[in-house]
Amino acid sequence: MSVRYQYRGGQVEAYESTTHERMTVTSPLFFKEDFLGRIVNVTDIWATHITGSGPPTAAIVAGGASGICALTLTADNEAQLADIDWNDQKPLVLNQGLVFESRFRLSVLPTGSVVACVGLSSSHNAAVNTVATSAWFRADGNGVITVETDDTSNETSQVSTGVTVTTSDWIIGRIDCTDPTSVKFYINGNQVAASTTFNMNTAPTVALQPVARIGKESSATTVGTLQVDYIAIWQKRS
Repeated sequence: MSVRYQYRGGQVEAYESTTHERMTVTSPLFFKEDFLGRIVNVTDIWATHITGSGPPTAAIVAGGASGICALTLTADNEAQLADIDWNDQKPLVLNQGLVFESRFRLSVLPTGSVVACVGLSSSHNAAVNTVATSAWFRADGNGVITVETDDTSNETSQVSTGVTVTTSDWIIGRIDCTDPTSVKFYINGNQVAASTTFNMNTAPTVALQPVARIGKESSATTVGTLQVDYIAIWQKRS
């Protein structure tokens, strides 16, 4: 493993040179969840939102290497959602140098109308396109990864990243909100959708929370599983 350092936005980031995983950041606020044990719906940090009688699940993978949380839909013919977030506790502030990073994969590719998202959002909404404010990676019905932002006024939806994953592909996605007028997305260290300007400056002090979700909003037998290895977040105090 080769460790490198980057000075960006007044903060020093230590990262692995091959995967570009941020291992630590000299930031006043640094949080990293590795899903190593009893976490989902057990601590005060994470909450689940489960829709469907199948039921879909949000659970730690038994024996998952380095800790994995799996959000799994079933083939039951119904609307379903498996979601984890901070239960609408939103201490993250867009214009305080906020950066989000996660390692995740689609271990069962979404089919049909199934949508998977990983990133930042305002308050929870069961309808993915009705979440008021968001910045996230997204997959709609397949392994094609898009990115999008919405600050209630400026909405930039499903922009191609040029990345298509298979069920074995782990990716590290990073969302850099250091400049709310130009939010940047990275996959495995490479900036994606670089020709698009993602402006979220309508409400630069908006409060956000991390989220990982996969769902189908109408009755269907379609499936999908989103696995999350870790979620890391850092920002300044002001």
